[in-house]
Amino acid sequence: MADARKVVWSVTDAPMLESPDGGMRDTVLVTDDTCGARDVSAGQVWVKPGFEIHEDTHSFDEVYYVVSGRAQLILAGEPHEMKAGDIVYIPNGIRHKILNPHEETFHIAWIISTIWSSMPDVKAELGKWPTVDATTGWHKS
Repeated sequence: MADARKVVWSVTDAPMLESPDGGMRDTVLVTDDTCGARDVSAGQVWVKPGFEIHEDTHSFDEVYYVVSGRAQLILAGEPHEMKAGDIVYIPNGIRHKILNPHEETFHIAWIISTIWSSMPDVKAELGKWPTVDATTGWHKS
């Protein structure tokens, strides 16, 4: 019998979280809890015009697919322009952040090469963010 776990995800299938400063929205869709993913986790992020995502470093590789908008990736201090349709690779151990100086919302799908449950600090931080309506709001612009 086929596994009945979910394999296709919509943005409304998981809570949409908004950062305390109101400049970023995140939804975590593919995890070990949601579908049994053992080696990857995935979701989507939106960055409001004029905002940035804090600098981060991970012990795993990360890939973005730019769904819409434009932004700047600062990778190990070097700026890289990103635009809709681009695929972005961030190697493990490299400092990175996203700046959105543009007038449109920046939207990415992200995939990380680790199991979601192995990141209790990230889960705890996101657990502090308020849940917002995924069907309305600035991320839809």
